Amino acid sequence: MEKPTPAPAPQDLEAPDAPVKQSSILQKWQQNLSTTHADLVCLLLCFLTGLCDSSAYNAWSCFLGMQTGNTIFLGLGASNQPSSKPWGWLKSLVSILSFFFGAMIFSIAMRSVGALRRGTLFVSFLVQMLFIIIAVALIEADLIPHTSDDAALDGGPLFLELIPIALLAFQSAGGMTCSRSLGYNEIPTVVLTSVYFDIASDPKITDKPTANVKRNRRVGGVVALLIGAIVGGWLSRSSGGMESALWMAAGLKFVAAFGWLFWKAAPAK
Repeated sequence: MEKPTPAPAPQDLEAPDAPVKQSSILQKWQQNLSTTHADLVCLLLCFLTGLCDSSAYNAWSCFLGMQTGNTIFLGLGASNQPSSKPWGWLKSLVSILSFFFGAMIFSIAMRSVGALRRGTLFVSFLVQMLFIIIAVALIEADLIPHTSDDAALDGGPLFLELIPIALLAFQSAGGMTCSRSLGYNEIPTVVLTSVYFDIASDPKITDKPTANVKRNRRVGGVVALLIGAIVGGWLSRSSGGMESALWMAAGLKFVAAFGWLFWKAAPAK
């Protein structure tokens, strides 16, 4: 008499040592993204630098992303210049320090969780957007001096304008951190001196567009930042003032943040 064949083990029971399957949402959140066409995001960041910095300079005589200019203003402050802006050096110093710590914090945070992960880039841009919204909300509430008619722009007793300067410079560092993580170092997003030099000294400057992509990106960065500065200047003169420029910057950061949720993933290694 033959022994009965044992029944097969149920398929839905897994061995205790089997790895737990991640949900598709979590897997997508942790995907590394492709950097193909991500240079377009870097060009958008160049536009936002011009947009915010032109508005900030009109209001507070300092920059938020371009820290070379702030360093010069800080140096001039040692000789009490310019005399019409006795506290201009303080605004520049706050912007420099905020940008510095922003770069440090964003870089450490993004490296620790994976700089090119979908979730990392989404959260980074969302945080940058929130910093802009907080700053512009303070301005909209008329808590912060931000027009040429405000006497406090030359250094009021409370220096309230230092608050949005710090917030906006901090988030600007986040944008540059993302551009560096994407690997497009020829588009630094916040400075153009080296870009001008690289364009002028490029031995292939006259090559066809398809033959010199890095040159195209550099020129695109210059044009994007210039257009941003022009738009920021006109918005500052409009009835919406600098607030309209900052709301535009926040909106574009929001669009970019959600754009990462639909970005193509990098090929699996």
